[in-house]
Amino acid sequence: MTTREKGLWTAVIILTVSVAALGGLIMLRGLSKPGDVSKDDGDHTVAEMGQEGISEEQWVAELKKRYGTNTLLQMLNRKAVQAETKRLGIKITQEDLQQVLEQDSKGYDSDHAYFDEMQRQFGLGPVDLRNEAEYRIGLEKIATQGIQVQEAEIDEYWEQHPEEFAVGKQIQLAALYVDNAEEAEALLDRVKQGESFDVLIQEHAGKPFDKDSSGQLGWVDEYDPFQPEAIMKAARELNSGDVAGPISVNDGYAVIYVQDVRLKNSPDKQQIRQQIRRSLALAQAAPLEEVEKSLRDKYGARILSGKKAS
Repeated sequence: MTTREKGLWTAVIILTVSVAALGGLIMLRGLSKPGDVSKDDGDHTVAEMGQEGISEEQWVAELKKRYGTNTLLQMLNRKAVQAETKRLGIKITQEDLQQVLEQDSKGYDSDHAYFDEMQRQFGLGPVDLRNEAEYRIGLEKIATQGIQVQEAEIDEYWEQHPEEFAVGKQIQLAALYVDNAEEAEALLDRVKQGESFDVLIQEHAGKPFDKDSSGQLGWVDEYDPFQPEAIMKAARELNSGDVAGPISVNDGYAVIYVQDVRLKNSPDKQQIRQQIRRSLALAQAAPLEEVEKSLRDKYGARILSGKKAS
């Protein structure tokens, strides 16, 4: 998966989380019991700090303000795509889902590691991810309906962009983040003198640096977009057992340790051709946001605010 695709996938996940969050809120409101503690003329209180409470109405209003419109649009998009795939007789096969899973989980140690990370970061389980994959596949098949990609076009693209399909590598990486270069140099010297990197990680446990925290990063793709580029650039030049630093990152410095390096599995040639075919077809299709809008219009979707349509 390219950096751009991972960025788009992250945006999709955020929308999925917001849909799930608001959907869960609706369910919780439906399950509220008459005897629950309430304040402010019967408005249910969902949180308190000291004598001050946060009402359910305040909570809902904040969620709607932050995520409301996007969440409603995403819910309408799903209904419209579902209706159109049914009308066109589009089927989403297990092979389709497996290909998406393989692309999304690239850079992770295993499918299981990918699912664990999605659960940890976004609270999404395998069923949520499968539902999102089905939606994406359905939308793309609608967008590319009728578009023909010739075998010669696939051959030409592969010949012109061989680097996209070259066998890359994964790096088992650990990192220490500190405030200044002097401290990073001191840590690097300690490692070079024989101290265990794991011991240094334990020393720095619970000391967050900006958005990054010291620790084991596990197996990461050599171009992993979720790690600072300066760190991955340095890591790509190292061999198993090497350390490097100080590396300037996020207004501070890092020392990294490459525990191991391995080559990724060579992709199947037929899968590569299918991937190129999909990419070339999408390049000829209308942008997916436009496809979503046209489907909403086609099926008469609209957002209502009170009694007014918008």
